[in-house]
Amino acid sequence: MAQVSDPIERFAGFLAQAERSPLTIKNYRGDLAAFAAWFEEVNGEPMEPAKVTPTDLRQFKRWLVEQRKLKPSSVNRKLATLKSFLTWAAAAGITPGLPVPAQGRSWSGPRPVPQERPGPRWLDRREQNTLLRVVERAGRPRDLAVVRLLLNTGLRVQELCDLTWMDVALSERKGLLTVRQGKGGKHRQVPLNQDARDAVTALGYPKHAGEEVVVLQGQRGPMTPRGVQSFLARYGTLAGLDDLSPHALRHTFCKNLIDAGVGLEQVAALAGHESLETTRRYCTPSRLDLERAVERIGEGE
Repeated sequence: MAQVSDPIERFAGFLAQAERSPLTIKNYRGDLAAFAAWFEEVNGEPMEPAKVTPTDLRQFKRWLVEQRKLKPSSVNRKLATLKSFLTWAAAAGITPGLPVPAQGRSWSGPRPVPQERPGPRWLDRREQNTLLRVVERAGRPRDLAVVRLLLNTGLRVQELCDLTWMDVALSERKGLLTVRQGKGGKHRQVPLNQDARDAVTALGYPKHAGEEVVVLQGQRGPMTPRGVQSFLARYGTLAGLDDLSPHALRHTFCKNLIDAGVGLEQVAALAGHESLETTRRYCTPSRLDLERAVERIGEGE
């Protein structure tokens, strides 16, 4: 295996001076050491920044994909490391320039491997029920009401915190919630189903209806988005749901509507999406959706 060359250590020193974290520097060292080893094995000479050509970068990327079988995200991280290293080497005068494919072209580094854009994070039905049970066991009516309201209205966390009692109207069988200043200053109205009406009632609607007072109150006054994020994260940990956030519950609201057969235009209107392309992401099947689809094949056997 090739020895780690001096330029790599100099680059590590540069990263340390730039106050990059020890873990980042360790990862950069590992990526560059792997490239140096590959370069020496393929070309029969030690890797030096000035010797790296566009052909080397293309072949290395192909080797990572076809021989190492790495995921696109891992390949792209290693290519980004090489780009940073070679850019630094050129700026430090270690190389006469960057390995551009042709004269006169700007260099943007090795072309990354295309990868799927990660879809929105939502909770499936089992995860939703697990979360609700955890919050129910905690015995805090306000927290349970907030979770149920987010799951059934798709409010953004800032919209939730801005909501006043004047923005909520309930009757025996109907309810309507008005978002006066949504994203981009947009105004919209969201009908309230039974679960959402129960949540609003638990938060104090009978007592405060019509008041120009913020609905969501904490011990020291109106709750902030950070406060909502904090207590949801705690319940997420208890429920085994990593990185639970208000936005994940908003995504869940949209996904539940799509699964129920609601049209994209209606989902977009309820969620306050500016574009149908945003809403269309919820039509992309999750891994669980695909697993269930495959399982159905064997159900008739």
